[in-house]
Amino acid sequence: MIKLLLVEDNEKLRPALAAGLNATDDIQVINACASGEEALALCLKQPRDAILMDVQLAGEMNGIASAVAIRREFPRMPVVFYSIQDDDAYYRAFRRSGILSHYAYVRKSNYLLPQLIVPLVRDAAAGRSFIDPEIESRVHEVMQKDEHSPMALLEPNEQVVAWM
Repeated sequence: MIKLLLVEDNEKLRPALAAGLNATDDIQVINACASGEEALALCLKQPRDAILMDVQLAGEMNGIASAVAIRREFPRMPVVFYSIQDDDAYYRAFRRSGILSHYAYVRKSNYLLPQLIVPLVRDAAAGRSFIDPEIESRVHEVMQKDEHSPMALLEPNEQVVAWM
């Protein structure tokens, strides 16, 4: 049985998802929290086998930033990201995060049922990675847009001046 930390800021979805995952007999939701800061604190207190994390969270740390901070302490912590967000900033953050293994990144709308999430958590815990094809295409689209941006030609200091 995989002991899971559920990080979801939707007050209505969090208990329903925890109950659904607990009912699968493959996953036991040990804690559920609403922010990246809280997730980091809980992991530092007692590491879990895996994390199911929304990308957009309450608080200052989004899910990706929170996962990066957790992985500084626990480099192979399996994380399943799930999100309804289609914001370029999240795709940029994910691409820059350096998270290359023990993860899944999927759309909530495609993997909302607990029976669909359990295999993703199991695969991430086993060291395999998966990215939803829709999300992968958006990550590549954002990367191409960034690489062909006129700002990409400038040095970091020049970019600061240009933004001013």
